[in-house]
Amino acid sequence: MKFIYEASDENGVIVTGEFEANGKAEVVRHLEGRKLIPVNIREFGESKVGLLSASFFERVTALDRIMMVRNLSAAIKAGLSIIEALDIMIADTQKKVLKSILISAKSNLENGQPLWRTFESYGNLFPIVFVGMVKAGESSGELDKTLDELSDHLAREHTLAGRVKSAMMYPLMLLGAAFGVVILLLIFVLPRLSRTFQASDVELPFITTLLINISAAITSNWILDGAIIFFFLWSFFYFRKTPRGRRFINWTLFRVPIAKELVKKVALIRFTRTLSSLLRSGTPMLEALNLSSDSVSNEMYKKVIVESIQKVKSGVPLSSSLEAYPSLFPRFLVGL
Repeated sequence: MKFIYEASDENGVIVTGEFEANGKAEVVRHLEGRKLIPVNIREFGESKVGLLSASFFERVTALDRIMMVRNLSAAIKAGLSIIEALDIMIADTQKKVLKSILISAKSNLENGQPLWRTFESYGNLFPIVFVGMVKAGESSGELDKTLDELSDHLAREHTLAGRVKSAMMYPLMLLGAAFGVVILLLIFVLPRLSRTFQASDVELPFITTLLINISAAITSNWILDGAIIFFFLWSFFYFRKTPRGRRFINWTLFRVPIAKELVKKVALIRFTRTLSSLLRSGTPMLEALNLSSDSVSNEMYKKVIVESIQKVKSGVPLSSSLEAYPSLFPRFLVGL
C-alpha cells in the first residue's frame, strides 16, 4: 500500500512524502530511521480528516472549539495527563471531523510532537491565535491556565460575531427590500410604461431610456439573467477572499457613515482582546502583536499593526507607533 506522510525534522520543519509499506507501523519505522518525527500518516487517496467519508458535511464550529478547549482544561486541572484527557474526549466526541483531529493530536503527542503542532496542521479549522496561545501555554508549563484564557477569548469572539450579525441584520434587510423593489419595477412596471411611451411617440430623457433598455434586457432571456447573476455572485465571493478584494471592501466600508464606526469598533475590540489574551498566556510582545494583526480581519488595521511591529523592534514604544494613525486608533486607547 502507498502511504502519504507528514513528519517533522529536528528543527521542526514539516516534511511530506510518499512511502510503500504494508502498514502505518512500517512507515513510522522508516521515518524514525531518517530521524523524523511522524505528524500524520494516511493511505494514498484518504482525506486528511475523513471529509470524503461520512463527515463531508460536518464542520468545526466556534462552539465546538470552545467546548473542546474547556473540556481539555478541566481534565488537566483534574490531574489527568493530556493523552488521558484526549482519550476521554475521543470517546465522547460525536463529530467525526473533531474526533479525527483529537486522534491525530494524541498520536502526535505519543510521537513527541507538541499539541500546538496538530492544531497548526489544521489551519483552516483553527485560527492562528488559537495555535499561538496553545503554543505559549505548552512553553510556559501552564497549559491549563492558558486553555482557560483561550476558552474565554473564543467565547468573547463568538459573542462579538453574534452581535455584529445582529447589528448588520437591519441594514441588510433594508438593502434587500430596496433591491427587491428595483427588480419589481424593472420586471413588471417599466415594461408597461415603455409600451405607453412608445404609443405616445415622445422623446424620453437618457436616464429613462437607459432604464427601459435594462428592463427589456432583463425580461428577454431568464436563463441569461440567471447566468449573469450567478457570475456576479461568484465573482463577488471570490474577490472578497483575495487580499485586494478585502482591501477594497474595507476601503468602501470606511466611507459608509453607518458601517464605518461599526467596522472600527469591531477591529479595535478584536485587536485589544486578542493582544491582552496572548500577553496573559505568556506570548512575547512581538509575537503577540503579529498574531493580533491576523485576528483583526481588517487589511487596513493589519497593515498599520505590521508597520508598528517594525517600529517596536527598533525601540519605539507601541503607543507612539499607534499614535501616528488617529483615524484608526482613538487617542484614549493610545493613552492607555
